[in-house]
Amino acid sequence: MAVANTEAVLKECDLKHCLPQLYKGILTASCLSCPSDPIQFLKNTLMAFQGNDNLQAVDWKWKTFTMQSKSDTTETILKMDMAKKHSEKKCKQAAFNKWLDWVTFHKKTKAAAIKKLETLVNAWCLRRIIAAWHQATKDSKRTKEYFKRLEMSFAVGHKDQHTGEKHDGLSALPSSLSLKIFQYLELRDWLNCAEVCCTWKSIIHSGTLWSQINFSAGKDWITDSTVKHILRSYRPFVTNLNLRGCSSLKWPSFKCISECRNLQELNVSECFNITDTVVQKIVEGCPCLLYLNLSCTLITNKTLQELSRSCLSLQYLSLAYCRRFTDKGFLYLTTGKGWRNLIHLNLSGCTQMTVNGFRYISTGCPALKEIVINDMPTLSDSCVLALLAKCNCLSAISLLDAPHLSDIAFKAIAEAAKLKTFSTESNNQLTDVSWKALCSNSQGLRRLHAAKCPRMTDASLKSVATLKNLEYLDVSFCSRVSDVGIQYLTEGSSVTKLEELNISHCSNITDASVMRIAQRFCKLYHLDLSYCERLTDLAVEWLSGSSVCSLDISGCSIQDQGLATLEGIHLKKLVLAECVYVTDIGIEKLCKNVKELEHVDVSHCAALTDAAIRSLSFYCKGLVTLQMSGCPKMTDMAVQYLTSGSQYLRELDVSGCVLLTDRTIRHLERICPPLRSITMACCSGISRAAALKLQSCVTYLEHSNNDPTYWFGYTVGQIMHP
Repeated sequence: MAVANTEAVLKECDLKHCLPQLYKGILTASCLSCPSDPIQFLKNTLMAFQGNDNLQAVDWKWKTFTMQSKSDTTETILKMDMAKKHSEKKCKQAAFNKWLDWVTFHKKTKAAAIKKLETLVNAWCLRRIIAAWHQATKDSKRTKEYFKRLEMSFAVGHKDQHTGEKHDGLSALPSSLSLKIFQYLELRDWLNCAEVCCTWKSIIHSGTLWSQINFSAGKDWITDSTVKHILRSYRPFVTNLNLRGCSSLKWPSFKCISECRNLQELNVSECFNITDTVVQKIVEGCPCLLYLNLSCTLITNKTLQELSRSCLSLQYLSLAYCRRFTDKGFLYLTTGKGWRNLIHLNLSGCTQMTVNGFRYISTGCPALKEIVINDMPTLSDSCVLALLAKCNCLSAISLLDAPHLSDIAFKAIAEAAKLKTFSTESNNQLTDVSWKALCSNSQGLRRLHAAKCPRMTDASLKSVATLKNLEYLDVSFCSRVSDVGIQYLTEGSSVTKLEELNISHCSNITDASVMRIAQRFCKLYHLDLSYCERLTDLAVEWLSGSSVCSLDISGCSIQDQGLATLEGIHLKKLVLAECVYVTDIGIEKLCKNVKELEHVDVSHCAALTDAAIRSLSFYCKGLVTLQMSGCPKMTDMAVQYLTSGSQYLRELDVSGCVLLTDRTIRHLERICPPLRSITMACCSGISRAAALKLQSCVTYLEHSNNDPTYWFGYTVGQIMHP
């Protein structure tokens, strides 16, 4: 009854309710009727609903629900699948990365092992090579010693036959010491010594002695036959050859040069027989050439072409004052390989060059570090800019006597190069702007030569004072430099580095500047104060106890009192030329305090007499050079004092000493050698015949018995009859 009533109630329900509400009603009826089989009850109820035509909407919603449920399930499965694949990809990537790291490590380990093995193999090969070379050297040495013993035994036997002869001590010295002694001799001396005895001959014939040959010292007597004999005898040993000024040498000598395969340095400057053919022959036979000086020769573009083709190792080249080549010659640099390693190039005096030539050099010489373009009045800003276009390694530039360069060129130099050495001279266009740019961009500058630059002021020296490594400074003939500029220097960054300072002809410099220089520059050894007109004896007094070893005070108003106060200073060189107020008393007091003098110049000190030379020779025993030209009161007694006390004197200038006679020649003969250079111009009291007696004893001799020229400031008559 309850079931029938329940079914009636269900039939009366509104079939338009939504599906969840129907499900709720069915579940509620099931709970109220409590059937014995609830599942069957629900099935029957649903079947009753399905058989009703009015329930189509409910069936459609049910299908929609199931389809949505399947769609959601499918989407969830797809997402799970994607997540699984992503996870697997990540795992594979992590595994691959670990494998890649292992492979990379393995390759590096393998490469390191191969490198070590190669090192071991190379070391083993090198040891084998060195061992073989050592064995060959030992064999060669034994052979050489064998023949040397034979020659020495012959020499000893020769000595035994002449027991009455005196034996020289040099032969008893070890060969290494004998070689060092002979190295101080010149070429002619070597040839003469080889004829003295067999022992000396064996020493002279040593290959070590002939590695560096200076034919230039004998250019007045050297001949092709001598050069040919020497080079063919010692060509395996020759590495350095100097033929400067040997204009008498011709093709036979130059052909022998090409046979010196180990030649590294060659100087044939001022050899007017040097042609393109000669240079070609030399560079083809000397593949190791590093240094070549062709200045003042007649070479043309063909030589430049040959150098660009053959000289692959060339590092230094001088073409100074060679005026027959053109810009076209440097065009070969851009195609050849011979100039790629060039470090130093000298083009001084080559006024035929234009902008194109410098452009070719910039392209063909990328490793260029030093360039010298002195004595070039045609040099312009455009030339410098073309050179700096690709030469970025320049560290040293010399532009002496290039008056047309302006601030534009110097700013470009400052920006393009990190200079360590810079030189310019006789340029009235450079302003403080150039020096400021140069010093700010080249803080490593060590040597600065800025002579005869009239527009350089104290502001320029303020910029120079910022340099931290400056060792050499020359601002001579810069008339606008004053005590203020020197004060900037003495308070600058290079006070502990500056070694040489030249402020000659700076008329605004006073004693105050010298005081600051002496107190601040602790390593200064050369100081040039010549022709600083405002300096007095006080300036010299300030230098007492300083580090200065070389001092030039020529043309200054220095008197005896100033020289007397100069003490506690280790002076080696002193120049007093044209110090007209200095007398014998001042020289004597100076020599008593400064006994280490080696180089003295008292030229044109008209008040000096023989007593001054007596003081020099008595107190300064190590005197090497003395210049006393233009001292009209000097007599033969001065030379006698000099030859008695100065046993190391090598150079002497007595030009204009009109009271000297032929007795001077006899005195000088006593110290030849070591006296090697004598200048006696305008010595009217010395005859030509007497002077020629010294010609065989010295290396350089100049003599004339003419009356003193006008610039001596006196005549013979004025001296003889005051």
